[in-house]
Amino acid sequence: MKRTLLTGLYGIVFLCLFFSCKEGKGSMAYAIADSLNTLSYKMRYKNLDESERLALSAWEKGNAFSSIKAEALNNLGFCAFIRMDFEKSDSLFKAVYRETSNELECLVADIGLMKIYQRTAMNKEYYDYRNSALKRMKRISDDAETLADARIRRRYHYARTDFYITSAIYYYYLQQEEQSLEAIHEIDVEEELKEDTAQWLYYDYMKGSGGLYVASSPEEIVVGEFDYLLDCLSMSHEQGYLYFEANSSQAMAELLKTEKNYHLLMEKRPGLMRLINANDLPWEGLVMRLSERAISLFKQYGDWYQIAGSYRTKASCLNEQERYEEALECLSEALSYVNLHHEKYYHCHDSIDRLKPYIPQAVHSIELEWINKEGIKTVPEWIARFREQLSVTYAALGMKPESDYNRNIYLDMLDYTRQDKELESRYAALEKESGTLTVMLVLVMAGVVLLVLLLWVWNRHWRARYQATINKLEKTLEVCRMVTASVPGDAEDVENVIHAIIGAVKDKIMELVGASDMVICLDGAEEEIDQHTGKCTELLLKTTDNQKLGVWKVYSDFALKKDDKALLKVISPYISWTLENGLAVISLGEERRMLEKEQYVYEQHLIENKRQNLIKKACMFIVTGINPYIDRVMNEVHKLTAMNYLSRKEIKEGKYHYIGELTDKINEYNDILALWIKMRQGALNLNIENFELNPLFEVLQKGKKNFEAKKQHLDVHPTEAVVKADKALTLFMINTLADNARKYTPQGGEISVYAEDMGDCVEISVKDNGVGLSQEDIQCILGEKVYDSGKIGTSGNNQADELKNKGYGFGLMNCKGIIEKYRKTNELFRVCSFHIESEIGKGSRFCFRLPKGVRKALGVMALLVSGIGMGCTSSTEGGSQVETNSLSTAHVMEDTLLQMANHLANEVYEANLDGRFQDAIAWADSALDCLNRHYLQYAGKEAPLLIMEGEGSAAELAWFAQLFDTDYYTLLDVRNEAAVACLALGNLEGYRYNNQAYTALYKQISVDSSLAQYCEQMENSANNKFVGIVLCVMLLFALLLGYYLLYFRHLMSYRYDLEQVMEINRQLFTIPMQGVTEPGKVASLLAAPLYNGINELLPIHAMGISLYGDESKKGEFVWYGEEEDKEELENLKIYPLCMDAGGERIGVGELAVRCVYDKDLKEESLMLELVASYVAVVAYNAVQLVARKYQDIELAQDESRRILREENQLYVQNQVLDNCLSTIKHETVYYPNRIKCIIDKLKEEHSEEEERKQVETIGELIAYYKDVFSILSSCAARQLEEVTFRRGVVKAQELADDASRYVKRMSRRLSWQMEWKTEVEDVAMTGDSIQLKFLLENLINEALTYQQEGLLELYIYREGNFVRFDFIDRRREFSQEELNQLFYPHLSRMKKEEEGVLTGTEYLICKQIIRDHDEFAGRRGCRMNAQQAEGGGFMVWFTIPVRNK
Repeated sequence: MKRTLLTGLYGIVFLCLFFSCKEGKGSMAYAIADSLNTLSYKMRYKNLDESERLALSAWEKGNAFSSIKAEALNNLGFCAFIRMDFEKSDSLFKAVYRETSNELECLVADIGLMKIYQRTAMNKEYYDYRNSALKRMKRISDDAETLADARIRRRYHYARTDFYITSAIYYYYLQQEEQSLEAIHEIDVEEELKEDTAQWLYYDYMKGSGGLYVASSPEEIVVGEFDYLLDCLSMSHEQGYLYFEANSSQAMAELLKTEKNYHLLMEKRPGLMRLINANDLPWEGLVMRLSERAISLFKQYGDWYQIAGSYRTKASCLNEQERYEEALECLSEALSYVNLHHEKYYHCHDSIDRLKPYIPQAVHSIELEWINKEGIKTVPEWIARFREQLSVTYAALGMKPESDYNRNIYLDMLDYTRQDKELESRYAALEKESGTLTVMLVLVMAGVVLLVLLLWVWNRHWRARYQATINKLEKTLEVCRMVTASVPGDAEDVENVIHAIIGAVKDKIMELVGASDMVICLDGAEEEIDQHTGKCTELLLKTTDNQKLGVWKVYSDFALKKDDKALLKVISPYISWTLENGLAVISLGEERRMLEKEQYVYEQHLIENKRQNLIKKACMFIVTGINPYIDRVMNEVHKLTAMNYLSRKEIKEGKYHYIGELTDKINEYNDILALWIKMRQGALNLNIENFELNPLFEVLQKGKKNFEAKKQHLDVHPTEAVVKADKALTLFMINTLADNARKYTPQGGEISVYAEDMGDCVEISVKDNGVGLSQEDIQCILGEKVYDSGKIGTSGNNQADELKNKGYGFGLMNCKGIIEKYRKTNELFRVCSFHIESEIGKGSRFCFRLPKGVRKALGVMALLVSGIGMGCTSSTEGGSQVETNSLSTAHVMEDTLLQMANHLANEVYEANLDGRFQDAIAWADSALDCLNRHYLQYAGKEAPLLIMEGEGSAAELAWFAQLFDTDYYTLLDVRNEAAVACLALGNLEGYRYNNQAYTALYKQISVDSSLAQYCEQMENSANNKFVGIVLCVMLLFALLLGYYLLYFRHLMSYRYDLEQVMEINRQLFTIPMQGVTEPGKVASLLAAPLYNGINELLPIHAMGISLYGDESKKGEFVWYGEEEDKEELENLKIYPLCMDAGGERIGVGELAVRCVYDKDLKEESLMLELVASYVAVVAYNAVQLVARKYQDIELAQDESRRILREENQLYVQNQVLDNCLSTIKHETVYYPNRIKCIIDKLKEEHSEEEERKQVETIGELIAYYKDVFSILSSCAARQLEEVTFRRGVVKAQELADDASRYVKRMSRRLSWQMEWKTEVEDVAMTGDSIQLKFLLENLINEALTYQQEGLLELYIYREGNFVRFDFIDRRREFSQEELNQLFYPHLSRMKKEEEGVLTGTEYLICKQIIRDHDEFAGRRGCRMNAQQAEGGGFMVWFTIPVRNK
């Protein structure tokens, strides 16, 4: 039937051509080839082989017509694309560009290449051709005459609809729904699709299957998509479009695969459902029939891509019906088509290089190897969907490893398939355009240079009389520029500046005026004996404020002429300015060096504080190690009393012995802790200084929003008090007391903070009208070092239950500890005290006293240049404000809800790892609840909220669009792990929802915005280049005009011009510009004197100055003189204001002069250039140089403040930890010893009643000891919540070099020889460089305690995702059991050295550093251990996360 239909079509076409062709053989051949192309297009979705055959015939018949060949190539390219022969299709489409210049066929080729690169996930290349297609469509649509032809218009409509359908498909796979909808809505259905059935079917199919139907409810969307698909199915079946009949069948199966949709459509569209289900099959049978029908049709059509996709659809339907074994077979069949494509087109004969549903213990996926391999074009999105379905199927079968294998590949491939590359394409196009503009700019500039040379040749005869004068003026100008550029940026003293000036211009000046030597003498410098002979010409050097700076002496064998002296007077202001500027640079350089020294000191303090912090953390590890022993003692005592073991002698004695061993172990830990704290006591000194309290009060005032959120009024009284104390700890105490007042004061309450002068001390008070405290509570807080904070404030209070949850009392404990530390310092701090005044129901006043300080007088040193001095002062004031702010930010607490969510996310991961998937779902739900509460608290909105499963887009996408600040990375972890858990439990709806939320949010977070900014910069650069080309072209015309102006200009008085130039110079350099750096203000100050001076030099109507800022090249323009008239700008001359400084040419602006006459002479131009150079010197000094130096200084100050802020943070944490650990040492040492004594007595004979009383006493002691120890250790542990870990990139070689230097330094103190060997790979890691250096130093220190010659070795190399360090000591041998105990505290290893140094703690500190890196370095898995080394000795090794490039 189809063959008969095709024969009939061909006959009709040839008959029409025979009767219509009247213009010869060429027209007949064209018409035949054109008709073959038309038939090929009509057959492309019906019979692919026939379409290809017709296209080949068209190519052969239309060999003489480029447009016919191009259309044939497009048809052939489409056929190759459908067959997935991407290489051939790519070459065919690109051949169109070589074959024809027909914009329409080139547009079709662009769209064909878009399809190839969309399918192969080459997103950047996709955008390259998409941008090309957009430009072509605009050019074609603008050409109305071309579109008047009906056939061309139809071809254009096809290209346009295909473009937007392809774009919609691309955005659909990228999950960019808005862009996908915008693309499909660009199609004019009535106008563009009415004559093209294939494109109409394509449109219906996309609307029904591509998520492009919009409605108010999900049910309406399902019904609407069904309508479109049914239209596509029925029309394609009627007209023989196999491709779209198969596609619509497949999409219908996808739509009906859920039983809910089936019942919905049976209710809403019962008649239409009977059309597709004529046999009245059940839901399962209907879905299977549709999917199998799609497979059959696609096999008949020959599209492997769609065949495999249909198998995936069938597998997903089988999964819905819980027929997982059959689904697995379908997916394996789909993968076989992927392998078949790989074998056919890339000639792969390696049986291993094939995709399989599961490869045990696979390290890398074959798919990613294909994608990354050059020359292989596969379909990543295709494979990713197969892998996702395989993950679902395996999970339903309970095959967890196989499911995880496929899901990991699926997630890895998302990076290749769902990352938009529009910006990369835009960048490449801009780069190409920039290169073209650069070439054009170079050519135009070359034209300018060529024109100048021609003008010079043409005018050389006319300027003979002025040549000598002009040469001298030019040399003078060159000397002036060389003078300003001569000062080195790193000059350290004035002699360097003088030598630089003389070395730069001495030869030029000698050549210019015939001098023999020159000397610069500054006022105040020691005068040398003048040994020069000949005539001496002295010129006075003055500063900008007309103060004498020194003398410039020029020696010659004969007296200088007046003209030469005039030239020297022109040059002398430049020398004056350069000297003055050099002195300023020296002053600023000294200030910069001082800042660098200060920064170095801060860094050393930071390193020491960080090391002390690590030691405190290691102490806390010992503290937490005591808890298990306390619990064991409590358990044994409970057994003795509850199980009546006291009457059984053998068991009782065993229990007594075991309790004795436990108390011995507790005492050993206490002894280690006491010894360590004793040795470290005093290592952290209080940073005592005199400071004003008011800046600290201002810091507290800036945090008033926390009080306003509770509708409380915070009143901070300004004060002029000065105290002598530790500034950081004082701010800590004020913040702690104010925060306590906020917690215990109800809504609407008042809180006041003030300071009073008490004579020899200053009392700082925090007062509130809150719930108040009883006298018993006050006595408990002040009298006891350890107390139950839950009972404070509850007696006689109606809000007792609420107050129990306010806090733990750690803040007040630390405040008391700080005051006690002050009192132990010296007699001056005996006045320090801590008091509480309170009454229940009336409020409280917490206060503490500090000794009075002495106010320091602030003196400001005057710099040589007063303007520079003013700038420095303002910078310092700004710096103090930043420092104050930094103190406030140092104590901001992280949001507890986000911390809890992060903790719960870790629990989800652990639950999945252990196979507790139901628990993982519960933990994930709790994590989402924490994030929801955080959103409700800070967003000010009640919706949308996160849910575990549902329909529609996830709430986090709306949060991200609202720019709500939350922990999206924790949210990603929760969604991913929830999807894994749902998959393992067979909850496919939950899996789909969480997986979709994960992939969509991951895509949003991974978008790089830096490339967009760079593209904008490149666009601006291209615009600037274009403007530069225009300006250069304008300059060409200006030079031509200047040629005639120079030719007709009359000779002016040379000497008068020089005198006038010197007068202008004098006026410019005497303008007061101290502290003025804004370009607009500088231009305004220069305008009036410059206009008057130039008007004396040559008549002008008006003058304009444009100056650039240092950071922004936007000019600030000032016009002076007559009003600007755009019609009379032909006499306008523009002179660039340029400076040679630091070895480069620097532009600072332009000088524009509108002359009265239109004629010009070379001398006048040179005079104006001299004036412009004067202006450039002044402007550069005011606008750029000083501002840049200040900016460098401010950057150094900012870095110093950052280091100081971090150092303060660590310092406060160390002080509080020191106080907590000391309290633990003093308060808990009694109880274990008391228990030990009772146990020793119980070993003797006692009556049963007396023995029972003693055991009960032990129970009471151990219970109280447990409570006291828990409170104190919790107080210390809270100080470690604030992360002090500074993550950065650390190079292995730098660590090895630092360790080598440390060994060399320590070896100088040894009386024996120690060898040191290192082998280091070129690898970088992620970690804290200070901690890692400290770790290696501790390992070296421990090794050096063993006084024997030998070899120490350090090896650093990569091991998987980590960098491994092997530290080997060849001198000592240990058993593995001894090595296992190295990282646990043991009193026998603790030794006090002669210098008061405690050894034996090194491995504990090292272990703490590795724990910090495991938690904060960005990748779990950091480990540290010890083992016997091959070849003798032992090895300590540890791992740090590698830094991937």
